[in-house]
Amino acid sequence: MTALLWHLGVLAAAAVLAAMIIRRIPVPPSEPPDSPPAPGGPETSDRAFAAARWWEHRLASTRNDPQRFHTLVQPRLAEIAAERLRRRHGPAGPGRAAEILGPDLYELLTAPVTAVPTRAELARLLTRIEEI
Repeated sequence: MTALLWHLGVLAAAAVLAAMIIRRIPVPPSEPPDSPPAPGGPETSDRAFAAARWWEHRLASTRNDPQRFHTLVQPRLAEIAAERLRRRHGPAGPGRAAEILGPDLYELLTAPVTAVPTRAELARLLTRIEEI
């Protein structure tokens, strides 16, 4: 009985140690970091450049990896498109959204990604989101 209690104590200590170690693992930011405003400098342009670099890095890292594109880029593009739809067209169901977005953009935002779109294709689809 004593040996069993001793083993349970060791297991509990190991679980506590594992939880402490896991808490210390840094989590990468999911959004571009907000840069502090530069004294006397244009705050808006700095943030715009930081956001552009962040998107550039994110898109470059997914160039040949459909799963990574699906995880990192597709959800954010869908959020942007949904927000634009909501602001410009009010609440829209999936059928209405597909009609407004067009079949190719709707598929990119909702279907599982089998191939990462080319730069030209992505630029065309992003222009379509801007036009909504």
